[in-house]
Amino acid sequence: MQQTISADPKARIIYVGDEPSRQALTLSFCDAGYELVSHEDACHADIGLIDLRGKPVSSRKAQSIAALLRKRSPESSILLIIDSYMDETARKALRRHGELITVLTSPDGLIERCRQILRLRNIAEEAGERLKTLATLSRLNDFPMIEASTAPLKMLIAGEAGPTALSALNVLQPISEQCVCVFSAGQALRAIESNAFDVAIFLPKSESDPLLSLVRSLRRHPKHSGMPVIFPLDDPDKAADYVRRGASDFILETQLVDDLGPKAQVSARRSRLLKTMRQFLQACQGDGVRDASSGAFTATFLAEHGARLCSRADQTGRPMALAALRIETASTEQGEPEPGKRALHQAARLINRVTRAEDLVARIATDIFLVMMPATTERNAENATLRIRGVLENTVFRSTDDDLLYGIHVSTAACARPQGFCIEESVALALAVLRENQEVSVSGAG
Repeated sequence: MQQTISADPKARIIYVGDEPSRQALTLSFCDAGYELVSHEDACHADIGLIDLRGKPVSSRKAQSIAALLRKRSPESSILLIIDSYMDETARKALRRHGELITVLTSPDGLIERCRQILRLRNIAEEAGERLKTLATLSRLNDFPMIEASTAPLKMLIAGEAGPTALSALNVLQPISEQCVCVFSAGQALRAIESNAFDVAIFLPKSESDPLLSLVRSLRRHPKHSGMPVIFPLDDPDKAADYVRRGASDFILETQLVDDLGPKAQVSARRSRLLKTMRQFLQACQGDGVRDASSGAFTATFLAEHGARLCSRADQTGRPMALAALRIETASTEQGEPEPGKRALHQAARLINRVTRAEDLVARIATDIFLVMMPATTERNAENATLRIRGVLENTVFRSTDDDLLYGIHVSTAACARPQGFCIEESVALALAVLRENQEVSVSGAG
């Protein structure tokens, strides 16, 4: 299994540090689907990790290392791994050259931060590429401006009253317009439902605190999933437990007074920018851009934008996957002039809601849709197609007069785009895999 993941990694991450430390991290990153490479093989890397644990590295030295990594891979983000006892002056100096991550023995918190950075980069790159495509199309189109809100920040502190909550309140009040403090998960939920907070600070008092269940629910909520939730910790290795429960960021209690303010401001601005980019990706439309009945992109837009995505995948060396979907309706009764036509349109629109913001959903035939997934492996694309199929086939749709109920049958296929394939070859490959899967399904049913 490890050989399969390493042969087709989701991302390549540079590591600068001791060889024993790199070997200790390699297995954990490999299990997460990432390839950890040394700085000698830094071309086309997605993230640069500079391990400063146990090393008295000066700010100038860290800057030179970060500059070297950016020269080899200009698009990579820089993360600095530091010790928990590093003083505030050194942290402030290093923060100018990259994001600081405290790690003792467990790398789960570091891996989760890498995953968040890659997701933000994928959305930002797709927004940029889609804007270029809209600008080059010789058709009328409409799209919103990509501009993050500049409104004053609103903060939420939820948890038991104590020194940590008081310190967080003293830090956040001067930099926010509104800082609300609550003491229970129920109060926190009511506050979140009635206010749009930019950042939340959760202070669970035990492993069974309902605040942890609330975080998991927020991560799954379409309205509140983008709100960063920061957990103050007394031990960096505890981040692994909170990551599984939906936490997005962490800060050590010993560093709260000095670092919470900058971390909360950066998280809020990053969240606002991410929100406006998602709105842009979902809203861009116009003549020849989106199909009127399904809301998916047209074949014309796919030809233009897909060529751009294929070229970028070849330039960066990142994987790209495609999914082909064929949807068919089956009514429970008979008698409608065009059985399932409206249900087909409803199911097609649901595909756009199930896929990610950075995925490109295009309609290439009456009942066939293609999903292009940048920076995605074939294995993850297969999981995505299973999710789409499960949602569609477990949803009941109504006909035009709302009397007939329809179920949807979905045939799916997922494949990795080979390096060098143009958009036409990639689409042909996805359709060929779909046809093969349908033939196998028919022969198996027979």
